[in-house]
Amino acid sequence: MQEELAARDYVRTGTGFGAALREVWRLLKQGIEFSTLSEPKLQNEMRALAAPHMPVLVHKRTKVGATTGPIEDEQWYGELGDFVSRMLWPYLQESPALNGRSKNCVAELLDEIVAAEQRRVCERAMADIMPRTSRFDTSWAM
Repeated sequence: MQEELAARDYVRTGTGFGAALREVWRLLKQGIEFSTLSEPKLQNEMRALAAPHMPVLVHKRTKVGATTGPIEDEQWYGELGDFVSRMLWPYLQESPALNGRSKNCVAELLDEIVAAEQRRVCERAMADIMPRTSRFDTSWAM
C-alpha cells in the first residue's frame, strides 16, 4: 500500500520517466561533450594559465555555490565561459594539447580544476580549525 502511494506521488510531482525523457531529449538537442581527465597535458597547461586567477575563480565559485539554483548556475557558467574566451582561449587555441576540444569542454574542465582547488582550500581551512592532539606529550620536543 505504501509503495503504491509513493509511486503515485512520484508520478504526480513530475519527476520520473517523463522528466527523464525530457532531459535526455534536451541533451540530445544540445549535444554532449564529455571532458576527459586523462589529458594531463591540457590540464597542466590550463592550471598554469589559470593559476594567477585561481583565488578569484575559487571565490566566485564559492559565492555562487552558497546560493544554489539554476540562475546562479547559469551565472557561474557564464562567467566561466567569459573567462575561457578572454583569458585562456587565445593561448589554448594554437596548443596541440587542445586536440580539437571546444570552449565548452575547456570550461567544464576548468570548472573541475576550480572545484578541486576549492576542496583543497576548504580541507586546509578545516585542518587549521581542528585541534592537533597526540596520545603522547610532545611538549619536550619543541
